[in-house]
Amino acid sequence: MDFVLNRKGGVPLHDQLLAQLELKILSGAIAPGQRLPSVRILARRLGLHANTVSSAYRDLEEAGHVELRRGAGVYVRAGAPASLEDAKGLDEMVRLALRVAFRKGHSGSEIRAAVERWLRAAPPERVVIVDPRRETLELLAHEVRSTLGVPVSGCTLEELEREPGLASGALLLAFPYHSAKVARAVPGAALETVHIEASTEDQEAARAVPAGSTILIVSCSPILLQIVGAFAGSLRGDEVLVETRLLARRAEWRRLVPAADLVFADALAGPAVREARPRRLRELRLLGAKDLARVRKALSLAVTAA
Repeated sequence: MDFVLNRKGGVPLHDQLLAQLELKILSGAIAPGQRLPSVRILARRLGLHANTVSSAYRDLEEAGHVELRRGAGVYVRAGAPASLEDAKGLDEMVRLALRVAFRKGHSGSEIRAAVERWLRAAPPERVVIVDPRRETLELLAHEVRSTLGVPVSGCTLEELEREPGLASGALLLAFPYHSAKVARAVPGAALETVHIEASTEDQEAARAVPAGSTILIVSCSPILLQIVGAFAGSLRGDEVLVETRLLARRAEWRRLVPAADLVFADALAGPAVREARPRRLRELRLLGAKDLARVRKALSLAVTAA
């Protein structure tokens, strides 16, 4: 039973010994039911403190690789599950798969590369929104979280460039004018380009107000105000007056609410605007139903071979 320990590499000797014991057990080099050398003998053979070997054996026992038989020694555990379905917990599933892979002759580096490839192909576990405006990040995160029920966070492009790890295991969302930069910052990351889109119901509501009416739009996002304000104006031209106000300019929009025939407010502005008792209030969404459906699909894709 050979072991190679590097005393200058910076990896603790305990970790090196544990990893090599584990690999020998998984590969079948140490067979089920075989007794491991005693702590004293192995420590003397490798020039280690007995506590280092004892600690490695305890870790092997906790991981389920070996069992301690009092007065008899430490033995490789027998009776491992015959299939993944019989495995108890994720660790046992991984051990079973590794044991089979090693016995079929695959090297550690081959197995590591295959695992990394499959992990890259796995569906994202969370969403990261990339946009330069904090207000837009907050609003988008709220919409995605409340609609899809997944973990959501946001960051600027600069933050993503400084810390590409933010994209690990995540689906990135960005508007068209930022998506190319995001793709360059984290090549290969899962990325969906999303768009600001007025729903059919919102368009119909804007068309339905009589000529001479006032439409008020309140949002915490400047980009939403700009786009939706221009869109509402284009639907009716000079027939209606379109007013846009940031949520932070509370005194201004509260003064306009009683005179507005129709008020649009984003999901974060809605509760405050509702308190002002508008005649008619509709909630605006940055993301349309089609984009949300694409995001939902990207989050639920089955793992496929890379």
